[in-house]
Amino acid sequence: MQYLVACGLNAPELPAGCRVIADGETIAFEEPWDFGPTLVARVDDGVDLSSFKGKAGITAFAVEGINEPDNGKAIAIGAHVMRDPEGFKPYAAGVPSVIKNYGCNYIARGGKVTALAGRFVPDRVVLMQFPAADEIVSFYFCDAYAPLLPIRLKTTEPRFVLMACKGAVQDSAKRVIAEKL
Repeated sequence: MQYLVACGLNAPELPAGCRVIADGETIAFEEPWDFGPTLVARVDDGVDLSSFKGKAGITAFAVEGINEPDNGKAIAIGAHVMRDPEGFKPYAAGVPSVIKNYGCNYIARGGKVTALAGRFVPDRVVLMQFPAADEIVSFYFCDAYAPLLPIRLKTTEPRFVLMACKGAVQDSAKRVIAEKL
């Protein structure tokens, strides 16, 4: 199983064996996520994604999955270009004990990334599904995460994106993001 993260691509363009799990509003917390409308799809084993390779107008990459999606209403996408993999290790080791308090379901975490199209090619991708956008915001701005965040920002070219599975991000989450960022 893999997960496809694609920007500038519509669900009807996906091959059989791909199921969209998120295509709602996105909000970038760090570096810009300027790739256009985004979708995340679960991809069955054996599905050929090569038709997307080098396709103009899209940014797309696939990442090895570890869990099935659940009924969460929001996804967090962490997609990074690694600057210092060794320095990143304390971050990767510390996050699970913090994030577990927010209902996180890791559906992909640092597995093999396959670049398909576009100018952004991350080395490491983490896809996390949460009950709601508010939980992502609470996690990102919590006191327990505060000492870990600078490690990720220093050791990667970071992208952290909150994405509604459907429709708009909750207004309550938008208010907190506007206050804090």
